[in-house]
Amino acid sequence: MNDEPDLGFFPDYHEHEDFQPAMLALSHLVIQWNWAEHNFNVLLWQYIGDFNTGSMYTAGLGNQSRADAMLALARLHEKDQDVVDRIIFAVKAFGRLKDNRNTLVHSHSITYYYEEEDKPRWVRSSKNPKNIHVYCFADAGDIVRNHEAACQLAMFLAELTIYYASDSRPKPAFEMFCLPDPLVSHAVPRILTDNDSQSSPG
Repeated sequence: MNDEPDLGFFPDYHEHEDFQPAMLALSHLVIQWNWAEHNFNVLLWQYIGDFNTGSMYTAGLGNQSRADAMLALARLHEKDQDVVDRIIFAVKAFGRLKDNRNTLVHSHSITYYYEEEDKPRWVRSSKNPKNIHVYCFADAGDIVRNHEAACQLAMFLAELTIYYASDSRPKPAFEMFCLPDPLVSHAVPRILTDNDSQSSPG
């Protein structure tokens, strides 16, 4: 028998037990995003003309550089404006989902002020030394919407790849879809003490 009190959260994971469904949804989002990211690369390799060359090219690129390359190549080579518009949308969706996924995945703690806020806070470290940390608000519904959009993006990109890979050039039919809202970051400023001020350079 465990005599320890039920604290309602797991210290190792810094999350309340009520967040278990959200964490399960997040694990699905992570895998689904990986699929969408891979399909984004495959479409870029198709543009470059050779998968082996393309994979070597993208290996050293970050996601933003890949997105920039995709747009530049599409505008340079694609004559069908409808397809260009689809590429532009895919790049926008890729950026939105990348940012939302990173905001959640890089969080180190999840807190919930039930009486004050509608959704849990996903807290992560800040790269700005003026801040203690940053956080966004997200619940399981937000994560599921991002997961579903990542699935749609993966299929959307796969259809574009088939369009380029096939000699018959089957027109893409997968509809553009609604994107989830951005997960907005909120900063918690660091409170400087007199000692901090005195120890600051200058």
